[in-house]
Amino acid sequence: MRWRRPTAEELLVVVAAAEPLTLEGPFTALRVAVCAAALLSLALRRRLPATALCLALPSMLTGALWLPAMVAMFRVARGRSRGRTAAACGLLFAVSACPWPLRDLAAMTYQEVLISVEAAALMSTGPTALGLLARARAELRVRLADLTATRAREQRLEAERAVARERARLAREMHDTIAHHVGIIAVQSGALRAAETDDAWKRDTAESIRRHGVRALEELRDLVGVLRASDGGAARAAGGTGLAALRDLTGDSLLDVAVDVTEPGAAPPPEVECAVFRVVQESLSNVRKHAPGARVAVRVAPAPGGGALEVEVRNAAPPAPVPAAGPPDDALPGGGYGLVGLRERAELLGGSLTAGPRPDGGFAVRAVLPL
Repeated sequence: MRWRRPTAEELLVVVAAAEPLTLEGPFTALRVAVCAAALLSLALRRRLPATALCLALPSMLTGALWLPAMVAMFRVARGRSRGRTAAACGLLFAVSACPWPLRDLAAMTYQEVLISVEAAALMSTGPTALGLLARARAELRVRLADLTATRAREQRLEAERAVARERARLAREMHDTIAHHVGIIAVQSGALRAAETDDAWKRDTAESIRRHGVRALEELRDLVGVLRASDGGAARAAGGTGLAALRDLTGDSLLDVAVDVTEPGAAPPPEVECAVFRVVQESLSNVRKHAPGARVAVRVAPAPGGGALEVEVRNAAPPAPVPAAGPPDDALPGGGYGLVGLRERAELLGGSLTAGPRPDGGFAVRAVLPL
């Protein structure tokens, strides 16, 4: 157990408990009673400070012990009741100023009375002032903690407002720069498909370009709305990215893809479905860029033991040499950011993603996402 340095009050309590060792003369029944009550007051000072003071006053009146009453007065002054503090301080002053036995008061000289009053004032106001100071410091610490928490909350809110402003700016930029060009592609590909031509491949290609352009515009509108609204739920649902859309995605990929999707017993969370869709989408894009014509296998299934969903995209080696254009994304230095973003997405969900070349010359991307 770690050692804690004792406080000044705790050290004073130890000294007060040892004060009976300084007494001179015989231990009469009265002395034993008042000393026992004063020592008991030390144990009650935290929970019942007023009671502790009342128990310690007889020892101060008889001149047996002085410190227990002063410690109890310190605790009373630390409380929240100003009226109780003033009454306790006045009572302690009166007891400290009275001689024992009381009949000796008539025989005291003017100088002795003045000295007695001065000593009583010091012994009563001293611990009272220290208690009030300790209470003020405690209240100040609480207020400083509140101010610190308020300042941290304001800084967090200001950061969130700055993020919201930046998201809105990005939304405007995305809409103004991307939507224009993608819209032109979609319109021109639609016109190309409607043109008179006997080449079925050209018509199908133009239709595929038009369909992907329209889909890109729809997803762009969804994402722009998310950026403007800062809505996490909308972000997860943007673009309709789920397990049900995987077959359409692979069918439109212009690749030779074998799909094996085994859905878990319970529906996965929307963010997990979205992550699975993006892993497959990015992997197919990398295959088209870096291994065109290669066979691709997509597998989505619950992990052994349950509790997670596995998604794996494997492609074989390309049938023909591909001009050197760099490895898929971040496999080697100088790649893009697709797999980097997928890995960050998986880690945010508490999962993992690995990617790397295969012995047969292909490439594999595998992610494990908790359900």
